[in-house]
This record gives sequence, structure tokens and C-alpha cells, in this order.
Amino acid sequence: MIVKRLAWFVGLWAAGVAAVGAVAWLLRLWIKA
Repeated sequence: MIVKRLAWFVGLWAAGVAAVGAVAWLLRLWIKA
């Protein structure tokens, strides 16, 4: 089903964006410390 495949794609994309954001945030905290 194309909808399920699209949902998987969107979920993985969102997880990737969240992971990059979290790493950037942690790096900023680490640099500030």
C-alpha cells in the first residue's frame, strides 16, 4: 500500500531531522560548557 510506504518515508525523514537537531543542540551545549 502506497500510503503505508509514504508514512514510513515521512517517519524516517522526521526521525533523521530530529536526530540532527538533537546532535546540534548537544554540540552547542558542549561547546558552551
